[in-house]
Amino acid sequence: MLFSKTTKIMTIVTALCFCLLPGSASAEEAAIETSSAGEAVVVVNDEAVTKGQVDRELSGHQQKMMRSGQALTPELVAGLREQVIENLIDRTLLHQQSVKEGIVVSDEEVDEQFGEIQRQFPSEDAFNSALEQMNMTKELIREELRGGIAVHKFVNENFGKSAEISEKEAQTFYDSHPEAFVSPEQVRARHILIRADPEGGDEAGDEAVKALQEIRKEAEAGKDFGELAGEHSQCPSKEQGGDLGYFPRGKMAKPFEDAAFALEPGELSEVVQTQFGHHLIKLEDRKAEGTLPFEDVQEKLRVYLGREAIKEAVQSYVKQLRQDAVIQRPGDEE
Repeated sequence: MLFSKTTKIMTIVTALCFCLLPGSASAEEAAIETSSAGEAVVVVNDEAVTKGQVDRELSGHQQKMMRSGQALTPELVAGLREQVIENLIDRTLLHQQSVKEGIVVSDEEVDEQFGEIQRQFPSEDAFNSALEQMNMTKELIREELRGGIAVHKFVNENFGKSAEISEKEAQTFYDSHPEAFVSPEQVRARHILIRADPEGGDEAGDEAVKALQEIRKEAEAGKDFGELAGEHSQCPSKEQGGDLGYFPRGKMAKPFEDAAFALEPGELSEVVQTQFGHHLIKLEDRKAEGTLPFEDVQEKLRVYLGREAIKEAVQSYVKQLRQDAVIQRPGDEE
């Protein structure tokens, strides 16, 4: 509900690939590219990272920050752009090493992950529309998926052992970082959302409120709230009877959060308005703040520590690759 279609593509590609790699345009090809998107922002061992690649990834970061409410000042965007360029340099170097080691990615592997992306969209037309908005093509996504899979394989083959974290190592981290395992107060809630027509003005908002007030009466009379959500809600959560699961403070829109945390289990809220529409909330359960037992977090903790170990090993490796690489930026002397 909160993601645009174009952001969704880049989010999914990044998640599936571990990292979104630039294409394989050579420096010579970049020099004759007429589109500004094909201009080389930096050339890494004769392989160009183009303006289009930087802009696409930068856009994904910007939209994520805007969703979190962070103001995008010119200074912040400029700094973020430089960070994106540096990340793409690192990814290009890793991809080049995967090629040197003869990492092979089959068409079947690319097809499988490409299919996962397509399945996130309700129709082929919706998928194509999102591609058009981003000035992307299916071929470009496949190319970036292929590069990402190659790097994923390369990292696993060369640094996978770093992820082997013992129970003792996990226990040591758990004992030395008690603050990391404090679970905040959480509530589990269901809701029914009705959106008012933005062109309908106050009258449309009043109609949404009245509709939810009538639904509230049905719930008070004993009708199952989950069934009512399935019948009336305009939120995707209607498929789960309006169930939003457990959430702490800071995860929902403030008016929604305040109303939910003010309820007792089984209690219904009055109609609550947020930027998404009007809501009727039912509190299902509440969990007090507490420390999570080691047994409950051990598995996830070992995965986390393994990923951090791989990340540290890869960063050290890329640092050495940079020292041996030829990295040219616009304006550098030949």
